[in-house]
Amino acid sequence: MPNAPTDDGDETVTVKEIYRSPTSAESDRREAELEAMPGYQLKLDIEALGRSGHVMHRNASEMSRHATEYLTGRHGFSQDIGDEFEKELVRYLHNYLTSVYSLIEAQRVVMRHCWGKGSEFELGEYTERRKASFETGEAEFMTELRNYCTHRSIPLPGISTTFSGGIGRPNLLINRLTLDRDKLLDWNGWTAPAKAYLRAKDEQFDLGPVIESYVNTASAFFNWFVQRINELNEDIKNEYQTAAMEYVKWYEEAMGMNTEGYRRLFGPPPSRTGTGNRAERRGQRQQPKRVPKRNRKGKGR
Repeated sequence: MPNAPTDDGDETVTVKEIYRSPTSAESDRREAELEAMPGYQLKLDIEALGRSGHVMHRNASEMSRHATEYLTGRHGFSQDIGDEFEKELVRYLHNYLTSVYSLIEAQRVVMRHCWGKGSEFELGEYTERRKASFETGEAEFMTELRNYCTHRSIPLPGISTTFSGGIGRPNLLINRLTLDRDKLLDWNGWTAPAKAYLRAKDEQFDLGPVIESYVNTASAFFNWFVQRINELNEDIKNEYQTAAMEYVKWYEEAMGMNTEGYRRLFGPPPSRTGTGNRAERRGQRQQPKRVPKRNRKGKGR
């Protein structure tokens, strides 16, 4: 293309057109069609939800493992516990509570991408299940404990050791992680169910069983949600997957990937579902591995 004069007439700008093959253009068009399908957005949402679920699961595992080391007596008596154990326990607890809240927000995003805000599913089945899982006194307390950590302070669990046993009975060492009920109740941000739950607890109540119950509840709720979203969107999932497979077939044929010669040089074609990296989307073939000189036929002997 010839040089084009600028407004002041003193300089010129050279504009070059980059040639793109018909196959690349057709590949872009087909991929754009795939990415416009509802099933593609659902795929992205489920992947994002999976990442949120992974964060929650890992936080729960780390918290439980850390607490179990003390509760099972691996650290010995309460007086043997150092400040570092307590600080780490608080960190794990805070991370877990935050990740559960993030997961619930991620679920709302998925629902609203599927059906918009205030859908029948969100106001009906989802809300009923969420209330049954998270609006019990115990679950409400754990949910609000996250807000307590954010707006008041991060509570430091008490650590204690008790013995039980006697004549004819085995001696048992029991380690406990406890929270101070009255100190928590000093905060006026608790919801009514959480406050009622706290008032019914002992002055120093065990945190371990509460954490275990809440972890199980949150995990069950997450698994139920993923299953229902997949079930309710089965048609658009199948439609997208069928279109993606058709695109893969077209692309492999267009690029000659189904030939024996290609497979000998490059191996099986890479998996393509319309969401590969930019190099794949431009139709660039993977290059054969370089063979060191010493391993080439007739060399290095």
